[in-house]
Amino acid sequence: MRVPARKIRPVRGRNYRCKISRSKSLGITHSESLLERDYVRLCNFDPTIKEIHFQPIGIRFHYKGRKRRYFPDYLVITNDNGYVLVEVKLKKFVDTNLNKAKFLAAKQLCSEKGWNFQVVTEDQIRPGYLQRNIKLLLEVKCFELTPSVSEYIKTIINYHGPLSVMELREVCKIVDASLVMRNLFKLIYAQEVCTELIEQQLTDNSLLWVPQFRGS
Repeated sequence: MRVPARKIRPVRGRNYRCKISRSKSLGITHSESLLERDYVRLCNFDPTIKEIHFQPIGIRFHYKGRKRRYFPDYLVITNDNGYVLVEVKLKKFVDTNLNKAKFLAAKQLCSEKGWNFQVVTEDQIRPGYLQRNIKLLLEVKCFELTPSVSEYIKTIINYHGPLSVMELREVCKIVDASLVMRNLFKLIYAQEVCTELIEQQLTDNSLLWVPQFRGS
């Protein structure tokens, strides 16, 4: 399998094409729309996803008497070695006749290979505040995790039960506040510390807990 199956050429005036740098175990991945960019961010954040490949395969199909070729956006490989061929599409375009023909061809291919095929829209990619919060967490991506500080943060949260970001800083005031926040954001991104990321914007009032404990 050649990845990507289609050569990516620069197009003038389309500045939404970009490369998303590696996060966790994922390498640099292309995107050709803002929605695709947000989907890759979501994959990078998802602990169940091991790999993601851009436009991994070309699928031949017929539409209105013509031979065509369709390049699904991504192939996602999960930690349990499941393969999911993914098309990222704005909801308003999902049900066009051309896309229905494309998706039928993709489903047939996936059935032959033992893969799954999935069309994801803005509903799945941009729920609530999730993308905004992920972008905020990524602001500390360039900083290294400080093991002693990160373990201290997890110990404090586990001991005190759920507490807010503001309360955490107060309890951890022997540590520089900026160092606490950098490590906290990295722990939340790694999902070693949990908080509500969909229904609420991440603020000083956000409640924190470790995965095995949330309390009443």
